[in-house]
Amino acid sequence: EREPSPVLEALRAYPKQIALAAGSFVAAQVTFYILVAFVIAYGSGPSGLGIPSGTMLAGVLIGAVVMIPGVIVSAILSDRYGRRSVIMLAAAALALWGFALFPLIDTRSLLWISVGIGVGQSLVGAMYGPQAAFFAEIFETRVRYSGASLGYQLGGILGGGLAPIIATPETNFAIADSSSRMRSGSLWVYRTLADSPSAALAYTGASPASSATRSPRCR
Repeated sequence: EREPSPVLEALRAYPKQIALAAGSFVAAQVTFYILVAFVIAYGSGPSGLGIPSGTMLAGVLIGAVVMIPGVIVSAILSDRYGRRSVIMLAAAALALWGFALFPLIDTRSLLWISVGIGVGQSLVGAMYGPQAAFFAEIFETRVRYSGASLGYQLGGILGGGLAPIIATPETNFAIADSSSRMRSGSLWVYRTLADSPSAALAYTGASPASSATRSPRCR
């Protein structure tokens, strides 16, 4: 007898898990691409702050380096305290940091630009670290790869693909003065990240495994 496609089986049996995996990943993707792409246009673009592109690129490069320990440390912590707890804490901290990011870039100082992007990237890394194991733990073995991949790719499309498209016109709409631009960009980051703790919370009870067999790290 021909085995059913695991992709179709995952879509049929576990749509909630796929949607929740995508929801938690959207926030990390949105903020990552804002921190590596949108901030350069914000600081150095024609309608931006007039910061030299080399300064913004240096800040992004420093942020990418700082992200590495964030991934490693959060993965280790998630083994001890649980995936959901680490993801929720990192998302909440990143949502608040969004209000500091744009004011720090507005200083036009490489030091403070690097601090703003670096802290943001370390928190993005803290969300990335536990997610691979977290996604695997909410699907049964027979559809685990397909289910985790669907959630990951959907979150990547929604978060990474749409973030710059939406952020640029929304922020530029308030470009009449720098304070309006800062508030618009910060609020956009906050609104997106506010959804991630909700998605992580919704994982409770979403796993196909029973509460007796579910990994305690997924709780």
